Amino acid sequence: MPDAQGKYNLGDFVEDLKQRGFDGFRPEELRRLVNRSYFAVAKKSRWEWERVVGTFNLAPGTNTVTFGGPNDTFPTFRSIDRLYLTSSGTNATGKLEPAKEDDFYQHWLAIDPSKVAVRNTPTMYFVFDGKIHIIAPPSTNSTFAIHYYQWPIALQQDTDVPITPQHLDEAIIDAARQRAHTRANEPNLAVSARSDLEEAFDDMRDQEEEDMHELQERVSPDRSWL
Repeated sequence: MPDAQGKYNLGDFVEDLKQRGFDGFRPEELRRLVNRSYFAVAKKSRWEWERVVGTFNLAPGTNTVTFGGPNDTFPTFRSIDRLYLTSSGTNATGKLEPAKEDDFYQHWLAIDPSKVAVRNTPTMYFVFDGKIHIIAPPSTNSTFAIHYYQWPIALQQDTDVPITPQHLDEAIIDAARQRAHTRANEPNLAVSARSDLEEAFDDMRDQEEEDMHELQERVSPDRSWL
């Protein structure tokens, strides 16, 4: 069932397609069509929704957080924009800088964060092998704020929700309709669904241009007084 904002989960997409006449497809086929459509729409509509902010905590003896898998700390993580130490037992806070590659491999990759001697206030980070490494390993309980870019991963459970905004749900349905009609050898209906999808893409581009214009107005200095 859609949430309070009307946003679909995987089960909602499948049920919607069944109600539109695609109940002859097996549920696993519909799930596969939804995921392929989800990836296509997300790829076509890269904009502000890609940027997110998260937080994580590290205790002494740990210095990594995982990403990329459904059970990882940040399953949809793609790349870091900014990373901050926001609280620690030493009251030290600030922005962490990316470590140099040679420095990481030579001095930090093989360290044992459980050893007290290697711990300190974190000042750097490095992304490697599905983990974000915090350097140095924190010596006290520490909290971090991470500004990062995300990308979609496959929806597996019926309750899984796309990371795309709610207003793109209909575009995902249109893309799935096109694929389903093509699979069913219904070219005319596939063309109709494609037309609906292109209309949704046009609306997305218009919205993106409007958002970028508003952003430009907010960040551009007023030089009219010069």
